[in-house]
Amino acid sequence: MTDAAKQKILAKYWDTEVTCPGCGEEIRDSDDLSKVEYVRTKRKTDIFFHAECFGKIWRE
Repeated sequence: MTDAAKQKILAKYWDTEVTCPGCGEEIRDSDDLSKVEYVRTKRKTDIFFHAECFGKIWRE
């Protein structure tokens, strides 16, 4: 997924803050999104997290 596509999805959440479930830091659309991953679950929940926090969220 491109950074522009991630920014477009993040723009939907302009009234709430998007936090990384691994570290708890806020993810903004002005951040470097090349290090941010995006997952859309089967229940249509959008999850954004830092690539280095992947191991904290899901076990490999």
